[in-house]
Amino acid sequence: MAEGREHYDEINALVAAIAKALSLPDEQVAKEIEAGGITLTLGEDDNGNRCITVQRGDLHAQVYQGAIRHAASGSPSDAG
Repeated sequence: MAEGREHYDEINALVAAIAKALSLPDEQVAKEIEAGGITLTLGEDDNGNRCITVQRGDLHAQVYQGAIRHAASGSPSDAG
């Protein structure tokens, strides 16, 4: 694999999970992340589980390996 594409699959999977969490197309998510319209924060939830917190305006979600937790519903959904 080329050096510049070392984490391509992982980044692609993350963008897909964020797109699912926000109900947006992958391409739009990538563009909004690049433009600063979607922010990502690494952290832990209240139970100590590592996650990425996603924010787009008033929408918030936590993306875990294999699951998404929406701030409004509080229930995880399958990210794969």
